[in-house]
Amino acid sequence: MIPGLFAIAALVLVTAGCSRGTEQAAGGDYRFVQSAPGIESVAAGSRTPAPPLAGSQVNGQPFDLSSTRGSVTVVNFWASWCAPCRAETPNLESVAKQTQGQGVRFVGVNVKDSRSAAASFMRAKGVSYPSLYDDDGTLAATWPVPVTLPSTVVLDREGRIAARFRAAVSSDDLLPVVQRVSAET
Repeated sequence: MIPGLFAIAALVLVTAGCSRGTEQAAGGDYRFVQSAPGIESVAAGSRTPAPPLAGSQVNGQPFDLSSTRGSVTVVNFWASWCAPCRAETPNLESVAKQTQGQGVRFVGVNVKDSRSAAASFMRAKGVSYPSLYDDDGTLAATWPVPVTLPSTVVLDREGRIAARFRAAVSSDDLLPVVQRVSAET
């Protein structure tokens, strides 16, 4: 009986350790507050810096997110095989075009996809912004995004996480958040 009790206690400790790590990876310290279903924001005084994000783009060129510092930046995690990602792409492009005059930058992160499928998707959908290639998901794993795709994160001009969307975004949901963060001084 005691060995069985020991096994249960060990399982509880292992599970507790896993969930603590998962909470950290999922954004436990980012102070997200739900503003609408699937939309969470962080007050300006509570924001923390976004994790580093650098590597090779789908087109093979290097990219480092730190190059967008000073601009409001929208980071979208996507894959060509993801139906909601496919559906949201026109919305992302629309908001990118509407806000480019305000200096807003968009960056994609193509997760667990083939480079050729991602490139074909970007051409077919007319994606105008750069997209990092994250074939094994290691870049996405360091960000406070759900395991499922798509996810979108809005960074303020200081490179801090201001909001995240945990589902496909619509222009009507994304545009006001980007405009609000852009209006911050």
